[in-house]
Amino acid sequence: MNANLSVVVLGAGMFGSSLAKKLFELDVEVMAVDSDYDVINELANEVTAAVQCDLFDEKAVEELGLSNFDVAIIGIGDDLESSIIATLAAKDHNIPRIIAKANSHMQARILEKLGATQIIFPEIDMGERLARSLSGSNFMEYLHFSDEYTIMEIQAANSWVGKDLIELNFANKYNLMVVAFRRNGETILSDIAKLKIQDDDHLVLLGKYEDAEKLEGLS
Repeated sequence: MNANLSVVVLGAGMFGSSLAKKLFELDVEVMAVDSDYDVINELANEVTAAVQCDLFDEKAVEELGLSNFDVAIIGIGDDLESSIIATLAAKDHNIPRIIAKANSHMQARILEKLGATQIIFPEIDMGERLARSLSGSNFMEYLHFSDEYTIMEIQAANSWVGKDLIELNFANKYNLMVVAFRRNGETILSDIAKLKIQDDDHLVLLGKYEDAEKLEGLS
């Protein structure tokens, strides 16, 4: 596990659960919290910890140990009251980074005033991804870290095939860090610097949006 980052996802609906599972796949310590027992039961083996909790129950929330987390993801978008309670819980426990899902700009303004440090609009983001896909772009962003940095996945350019990251001088040339390879549905995390890039490989990159966008359309 990535000992440098711990994330709690409050609200494990479709958005929250998929995000929690992806974080876990990327070796991040993640706890998913939801009031629905069936949802938590399904997630139990796909995250570090899955906890059933009613966020309106102050005593139960205290037992979650929220103050131990670096990042809180508020995955509740459809229920404004619940998203407010979740944001307040994260804020009250001094979680330094609170990323909240919002379905409207009004909801976003409310959550920001309550302590959310970043707002995301999944439906808008998904629309942008679809537009990229339809336009033939080879770039897919899937996880925001800040207004400046993100993790993204990109299909290997033809000019990279047969070479490794050292030969390409990748980090210096593109100002991006390769954190993993995606090959044949599997994620490769270790010894990737000298791994020869293949045709259908996808590279998982960490860096600034402005540098990532320079790779779009690269062949």
